[in-house]
Amino acid sequence: MDRDVKGCQMFCPICGRLLIGDYDKGELVCSSCGFVIEDHSEYRGPEWKALDLEEKEKRVRVGAPQTFLLHDLGLTTEIGSENKDSHGKPLSPYMHMSVKSMKKWQSRIRTVSSEERNLCIVLSKINEVSDVLKLPKIVTETAAHSYRILAKKGVAKSRSIIGMAGASIYLSCRKFEIGRSLKEIAKAMGVDKRTVAKYYRFMLKETEKEHIPPTSVGRYVSKLVNVMKIDPKVERLALNLMSQTFGSKTFDGKAPAGLAAAFVYISSVLLGERTPQREIAEAAEVTEVTVRNRSREILNNFLIRQRLKVLPKGSNAEGKYSLNLSSSNS
Repeated sequence: MDRDVKGCQMFCPICGRLLIGDYDKGELVCSSCGFVIEDHSEYRGPEWKALDLEEKEKRVRVGAPQTFLLHDLGLTTEIGSENKDSHGKPLSPYMHMSVKSMKKWQSRIRTVSSEERNLCIVLSKINEVSDVLKLPKIVTETAAHSYRILAKKGVAKSRSIIGMAGASIYLSCRKFEIGRSLKEIAKAMGVDKRTVAKYYRFMLKETEKEHIPPTSVGRYVSKLVNVMKIDPKVERLALNLMSQTFGSKTFDGKAPAGLAAAFVYISSVLLGERTPQREIAEAAEVTEVTVRNRSREILNNFLIRQRLKVLPKGSNAEGKYSLNLSSSNS
């Protein structure tokens, strides 16, 4: 019978699939065959109930979960900023000075060595830039974990703190296919793009054994359409053209941002949106020449057939045309 480290059964003894718990009925049921493993099982949740998030935060008696964004994983105790005792009464002037002194020394002893201080600075910078770029929590945690691997190996010494933080964020974005370019991250970090690129190559050499592919063109297409607030039908057509031309050797070695800009431009022209190349190039952070070259390569190597169908007069879109587009190798 398969069990986890805590001794709780996880897989069904009949079909081997994962088990799910029904806390209302106190049952442990197989997610596939429906076999009931336990009946009237013990409830492992809290004994209290909360109606909203505020009430839950007041009643909860455990601390925050561990996180790689704090140099001590969030396991140390912090002295709060409220000048009140356990009964809610204001502190006396003498006790206030004592608490202030303890808070100062407590913040000092959290980082004893220079390595811990540098780690604290880098992790705080990663968290700050991730908030600016509005990155998911898992991306930020992965970036912090990647830097911790370098720090543990001892190869992060005498390296630029800002450069290593930016490279960690970019590496994490590549792993999770988040459409953030080196230029965006470097701008948020306040450094040159070449600095982030240099330390990114260094991190790949030291920590990553497998090749990390670039972010897919589809991610850049969706990002570009959202940034420019273009009609969603342009995004659908651009993704359709991209999927039909996927795997072509024509696009080998081409940057995904330039290809996404070209697909969006061609789709906007076919659908009558007429979005200027200059605006698309600025939103994609590429040059107009890149958009023109990528568009020319797509049109020269693929034949795009456009079928027009006049809609009936009784429809709401009278006078418009429904487009059915397909692409094939010329």
